[in-house]
Amino acid sequence: MLALLAIVGAQAEEKTVWEGEQAISWNPDEAPGIQFETPEGTFSGLKKDNTIRIYTTTTYESPQYVITYKKGDSWEWTDLETTIADGIISYVVESDDIATWIAERGLVVRGQAYTITRITVDAEAPKPIEGEQTVWTGEEPISWNPDEAPGTQYETPDGTFTGLQKGDVIRLYTTTTYAEPQYVITYKKGDSWEWTDLETTIADGVISYTVESDEVATWIAERGLIMRGQAYTLTKITVTKQSVTTIVVMQQSDVKDSRLYNLRGQMVDENYKGIVVSNGRKYLK
Repeated sequence: MLALLAIVGAQAEEKTVWEGEQAISWNPDEAPGIQFETPEGTFSGLKKDNTIRIYTTTTYESPQYVITYKKGDSWEWTDLETTIADGIISYVVESDDIATWIAERGLVVRGQAYTITRITVDAEAPKPIEGEQTVWTGEEPISWNPDEAPGTQYETPDGTFTGLQKGDVIRLYTTTTYAEPQYVITYKKGDSWEWTDLETTIADGVISYTVESDEVATWIAERGLIMRGQAYTLTKITVTKQSVTTIVVMQQSDVKDSRLYNLRGQMVDENYKGIVVSNGRKYLK
């Protein structure tokens, strides 16, 4: 099914920042549990108007929910004014100050007779990047020390980067619940297939690399990439073609051309995934 690119826009994106199972109770004689303070870095990058959601379960009739933050220079414990529906505690960040205090100091989850299972933050999704095509999706925890964080190193499947060229941009989308993840992206270089680290940039959990030469493009296309490092999860890999802005789209005419073309002007079939051109218009397929 085709969707017109014109309707694609930024929208709220819910990001999981903590996941587990922690019983909450201030009276363990009545229900098991403790008060829980979120780990350092849980709310990194929090901003005014973001929505924090705390997902809970309970088997008790009258659970009590109290969410506290440490306010001001005195670090005074202050209750958030939350809403609760279907076991989900929600809070919209009211000010830049509160965003900073929660980002730096976390939240303290208190109350009685419930269990928290997940914490998320809604942030404005980034605007779509023109010509960005997804070449892999999944959920691969990356770790070179599984005693500290679960995971392995991960090698991309054959064909992931077919057609890669100099100037193309590879983006690796990641998530983490750890304070200091380490990102190392490696390819197999030259006749010796020597493992060589890419010089990447990292922003908001997205690792980016612009292919610097025809040789590197060929090696990555044929041999893939190896994700290494510590304490992060790979969720998506995309490629943005450097030539996307130079493509000439055919003008519409009275004669309809139902054939599909990719952004390099090559004809593709109905099974193709990504941006296509048909009858002079771009679509996301």
